[in-house]
Amino acid sequence: MTRGQFVVSIESLSYGGSGVGRRDDGKVVFVPLVVPGERVLVSVHREHRGYVEARLQELIKISPWRQEPACPYFPECGGCDWQHIVYAHQVLAKLAIAQEQIGRKGITPSHMEESVLSPMHAGYRCHAQLRCPPSDRYRFGFFRKQSNSVVPVEKCMVLNDGCMEVLDRIGDFLGADPLIGLDALEIHAPSDEALLRVFLKGGAGKETLDRLHRMYRTMGLKGLSCLFQGGRGSELVLGDSSCLYHMSIHGREMTFAGSFDGFIQANIQVNGLLIEDVLDKASGAETLLDLYSGSGNFGIPQAVSGRQVIAVENNAALVETGKMLARRNSAPGIRFIRDDACRAVKRFIREKRTFDTVLLDPPREGAREVAGLLCSMKPERIIYVSCNPSTLARDLAELVQGGYSVKSLKLFDMFPQTYHIESVTVLER
Repeated sequence: MTRGQFVVSIESLSYGGSGVGRRDDGKVVFVPLVVPGERVLVSVHREHRGYVEARLQELIKISPWRQEPACPYFPECGGCDWQHIVYAHQVLAKLAIAQEQIGRKGITPSHMEESVLSPMHAGYRCHAQLRCPPSDRYRFGFFRKQSNSVVPVEKCMVLNDGCMEVLDRIGDFLGADPLIGLDALEIHAPSDEALLRVFLKGGAGKETLDRLHRMYRTMGLKGLSCLFQGGRGSELVLGDSSCLYHMSIHGREMTFAGSFDGFIQANIQVNGLLIEDVLDKASGAETLLDLYSGSGNFGIPQAVSGRQVIAVENNAALVETGKMLARRNSAPGIRFIRDDACRAVKRFIREKRTFDTVLLDPPREGAREVAGLLCSMKPERIIYVSCNPSTLARDLAELVQGGYSVKSLKLFDMFPQTYHIESVTVLER
């Protein structure tokens, strides 16, 4: 054992993907690429006042939950965190992380529901952003773990067939017709319809514009967007800015949409199960406020089920897409409002507007200010869809202090092979 090395027992996994243990001096140690129950030799990567970041050097005791990663780019590629862990144990680890995060706030749900596993552990992801390193001519990949350098990949095991088809086609196109200054690309392929966004360094010269038009014509895309990153920046959109896909929700075929600037759940199969669960949890509600609604991923199915829904979204393009989807799905009971969630709730409070149920689906930053306002609005039930257990715990503490109790918590494994956690929490007054 050399200077800076020590042996540590791995006790758990952290939100962030690393294993957690304690050094003999009591400092918490974070180690990537390990499994709870293992005893490992590590070296210090960064020493902080309260914790240590370490790197795995040798496995001394191996966990029965360890497996051989299926992807040749793991562990260098930052796209996945836990391919070395048996899938069932990944989900158990996520549940433990969620319970630990909210437990820090003194919160214990009345009921922990059984976690929903992803039907597909690979080939599930319908959108992704890939980088194009300057030194590798059109070899796309993902950032290396804890780095801004890129790991080029020939095939990504978590991308679905639609994304891989687009990636193959753009590779063929660029081999014959180079696009100078290409920095990154973003693919949306939830169905046979696919969108591609390219990020270019520099301006929109005639030669570049001609190439983009050829790319759109030859690749069979639903829509192509190009963001020019030079100067003030500008965008060119060819074709449609959204693509449609379909899901069966409680036996009814429904139409949804992905768009260049809109959020879309990465795992379509799990998203369908998530929508059905939220529908069931809103049972008995007649009026529902859908905050951070996007284009109606949850709100439109609620309206199709007969509820009156006010959907609040600050992105104008998503509001327009939501209105289009409401018409396509015959959901006249939903009304989209373009507004900031906090501002809208404050207005509803002034107007003494009430709702049976409020649905929250905020971004990773959570809904701290909105949570405080909902305590004043006093809906009987709040359904909180979260993609970040840290901000969820913070917001739940605010709601509990404001008079709510946490009735249930349920995990949905939207992102196999990663540490990311999707959950649904129900609160009642």
